Amino acid sequence: PNAKEPATPNYKALFEVFTYPVTLFRSAGFGVVMGVLPGVGEWMAQFFSYTAARSGSKTPEMFGKGAPEGLIASETANNAVPAAAMVPLLSLGLPGEALTAMMLAVFTVHNVFPGPALFETRPDFIYGLYGSLFLINVVAFLFLLVFGRWIAQVTRLNYKLIGAGILVFAFAGVYTANYNLNDCYLALAFGLVGVALRRAGMPMVPILLGVVLGPILENRLRQAIGTSGSAWVFLERPISLVFIFLMLLAIGLHFHALRRNARS
Repeated sequence: PNAKEPATPNYKALFEVFTYPVTLFRSAGFGVVMGVLPGVGEWMAQFFSYTAARSGSKTPEMFGKGAPEGLIASETANNAVPAAAMVPLLSLGLPGEALTAMMLAVFTVHNVFPGPALFETRPDFIYGLYGSLFLINVVAFLFLLVFGRWIAQVTRLNYKLIGAGILVFAFAGVYTANYNLNDCYLALAFGLVGVALRRAGMPMVPILLGVVLGPILENRLRQAIGTSGSAWVFLERPISLVFIFLMLLAIGLHFHALRRNARS
């Protein structure tokens, strides 16, 4: 077929997904677990799902060459993460990945603060959110069935054109927030910082989580110290001690890995 013409969609491939039930449910489980854990994100779920599917496949040599199992594994896990990330976001106010971090920022702007009390004070918001998420998935499925072959042509565009379009919409959104040109300069500065961090090999999701959660955590920190009268309260509670231990363990393992890689 002509490379410029959209390919005819193969609707039989929709049912091929269900011919791999083990891969489907196992990858969905990986996506749910990785989505609940804050800061892990889709890439980790995709990695574990793809690795598990390849190790359990009868034809592992076909992976990387268009094997349906590999595609089903990675995409199932990828789609399961955002839905699972809503659990810590709504119950604890902790975003699990970049999408829910942006949702938390939007909620905060509209004076909606996720947490256990949200289910009692704003049940209308919770049910409305659930309904909208279900409706979005149905509409997206139908939309892609009809227009998917044309949307796929975007991948053939030059990435420079796509990047230019994204920049235009990004700066338009920044400017319309306060109608202040200085916000655009600030966004440009942080964009350059992001490029530098990306070139240095640093992941963006933990930084985004820190920017979004920083003010919220500072507010909760002041409340905890104010009610207890001492900052030592965090060393007197078992839950906070567990999180402090896990944080120090993660930092220690990171530096241990860096040191081991430097030696090798």
